[in-house]
Amino acid sequence: MDLESYAYTLTLSRSRWAWEFLRRNPDFLADAGREPPGTLSIRKACPRTLLVKPRTDQVAADRWGLAFFPDPAANGYDALAFWSAARFPRQVQLQVSPAMPGERCEIYERTRKLCDIVHLVDMAGQEHLLVKGNGHIVQVQCSGLSLLTLDPVRLGFLIRGVDTFQQRVNLLAEAQRVYGDAASQARLAWTRTRLALRNALIAWDCQQEGLSLRQTACVIHGPERALAAWSGPSRAMKDEMRRARKRAYDLIHGGYRHLLSRAPSGRRTL
Repeated sequence: MDLESYAYTLTLSRSRWAWEFLRRNPDFLADAGREPPGTLSIRKACPRTLLVKPRTDQVAADRWGLAFFPDPAANGYDALAFWSAARFPRQVQLQVSPAMPGERCEIYERTRKLCDIVHLVDMAGQEHLLVKGNGHIVQVQCSGLSLLTLDPVRLGFLIRGVDTFQQRVNLLAEAQRVYGDAASQARLAWTRTRLALRNALIAWDCQQEGLSLRQTACVIHGPERALAAWSGPSRAMKDEMRRARKRAYDLIHGGYRHLLSRAPSGRRTL
């Protein structure tokens, strides 16, 4: 157990954090384990694009808010986790339209050049994307023409599922992070919310491994700080570890849905 193994969580969006906590839910794991093999078609369309299509209705997965059961062993960045629009309304949408003769679409060209793409066609025929780049991942819902057409297309962003202008700006900014460079990645910092989620995840995993609160604090804060806190009169760090365990329990047992719901304001929370 060490902090480095959780470094990838720095770039996770709210929907990817939701998956991190859900995949630790024992009832979810039991449901996923009962899913028979062969219910998904997964194939490479080109080196950076994966095509996914369910072969059967995904009723059990839908109860958890998912389009199908991803591999529970895959983390928030690697998992093929598509949330339903009903459970996850804060999605960027792509309007797919016919391109005029000779017209170039910068969004399409940049996405294909810079990003890895998972393309889902659900049981209703609706198309969705997971677009991965620069350590970030965004889920996109498509409308208009099919992206599987051989004809040239152009793409336009639509923002739905949010109420304010600032929320729209923030959601679009999150989506554009997949096109960032190494410099923008280096500037990303741990916010209080990200740290609280990361520490909750660590506290839960430590508890599952049988580690004590003091050992958990050693993982999160380092042995020197943790041992000093434990030998002193203050209970602050001990209480912090208990709160982290409680936060993880709540998020794993249903609270992950709040990470998918509409934010109450336009303020950034991650």
